Amino acid sequence: MKFYEIERALQDGISARDKPVRLKIEIDRGGQFASVFEQDIIQANFYSLKENAGGTSARGEVVLENPCGRYSMNNAAGCEVRVSFSVGECLAYFRRFVFYIDDKGIQDIRGPGRKREARIGLRDLSAALRKAEQARDWSAPAVFTYSVVSDKNEPKKSLVHLIANRAGIDPSEIESAAIPVTLPFVRLRGNVWAELSSLAIAYRCHLECTLEGGIAFVHSPYQVEEQCCDEPYTLNAEDIFYLRESERRDLYRNTIRLKVNMPVALKRQMIWRYEQPPVFYDEFLQAYYPFKYPLVREIERGRYEAEYYAVDEYGRKRWAVFADEIDTKEEAKNRLEYDGGKFTYSHYDVTSHVDKATVTLSKEEDGNLYNASIHGRPIVLDLNRSSFVRDREEVKRFGTVALNVSGQYFSDYEVDSFCGRRRQYEDWTERELSQRVKDRREYTVKTHKALFNARVGARVSIEIKGGELSGTVQAVALQYRKHKAFAAVLKIIQELRR
Repeated sequence: MKFYEIERALQDGISARDKPVRLKIEIDRGGQFASVFEQDIIQANFYSLKENAGGTSARGEVVLENPCGRYSMNNAAGCEVRVSFSVGECLAYFRRFVFYIDDKGIQDIRGPGRKREARIGLRDLSAALRKAEQARDWSAPAVFTYSVVSDKNEPKKSLVHLIANRAGIDPSEIESAAIPVTLPFVRLRGNVWAELSSLAIAYRCHLECTLEGGIAFVHSPYQVEEQCCDEPYTLNAEDIFYLRESERRDLYRNTIRLKVNMPVALKRQMIWRYEQPPVFYDEFLQAYYPFKYPLVREIERGRYEAEYYAVDEYGRKRWAVFADEIDTKEEAKNRLEYDGGKFTYSHYDVTSHVDKATVTLSKEEDGNLYNASIHGRPIVLDLNRSSFVRDREEVKRFGTVALNVSGQYFSDYEVDSFCGRRRQYEDWTERELSQRVKDRREYTVKTHKALFNARVGARVSIEIKGGELSGTVQAVALQYRKHKAFAAVLKIIQELRR
């Protein structure tokens, strides 16, 4: 990954270093964007950082001179704000952020004398996605089956698009790589951003809000598109006025333990059979269930819950979390076997629930029921599927330093890896160990160079006296002051191979 692309003239202006940074802030006012007067901007701070949960989010704060109250605006919370940068005069602006005003709205602050300011807290789309409460936004069943991780050509079968759609994000607003790994069953439990972040962790994707206000889910080792090796952005000693080095031993691990409950899709088979006692056996040792007066069974009284399951090779029941291709009412009737007075289903519902049917069995006269069953295609959980890897030499040196991982998005789908074809969750643990076992250094770099196109996840090379350092940007801070030089702060994680 590299810095955001900007126009050649703008890039030349940044390289020349002789032109001041210009800032444009536009606020949505009823469908029309009004620009803030640049001379009113006292200071502005913008931050973009990689979260531990997996995504990349941004936030900001702007302080404006507001002597006449021109920026005092009611019901401003949630309004869209566009932030753009340029250098010098007559050059195009580069839109860097799309924000939304936070819940405090535009704060009107009055100080001593006639001093009056407006303070605006800004959050990107990820903040709105975090507020997707289950009771309000997730009322429909959040279960997806037989989906791929990402496919922009078929958004109805793409998890990234299906999850984002829960927050009303259109497929056209999503930039995604094609990741054909299939997941048989997913049940959403968190908000939109939390679920997308977990998906990004499992498939090593870069997740962030785009410059146009949508979502990007890109740069995965499991994508089918070929990835080019981008050249790192180079900073030299003349660009930097502050450099701090620190160790990141907290990132070190020499053992990875992954344990998940893996959904497994099975072939169509019997997924329910009536087996509630009392039960008797005839002369051929066939089990039957008497439906005779005065006995009234639960399945006759009302809507009986027929929970789906599959029987493994050892005769153990494995409860299904989902089933489809289920018998119709007529097919289920044809499976009834009985002796005596006619049995039928007076109620048969296989659509209200994904893991069970609700049925009511009725009889015309007393009789014995030999078989009442339903067939379908179940998905069951393979409990405690695990992958355990470690670096033995590192364990000898430092003892076991383990990372325990879980999540619902890992898959047993086979992918290409360094060692040939292997299951995705096993490949993930190997890749994680190869990254975690390295020594890490973190560099905080400050520059007055107008790096407003810096991007989290981009590679950077630092040329300093005595050598060259390289790493990946983990956080970006852009600091604009009315009467001071623009400053960009980069936090870079350096990786040193052993």
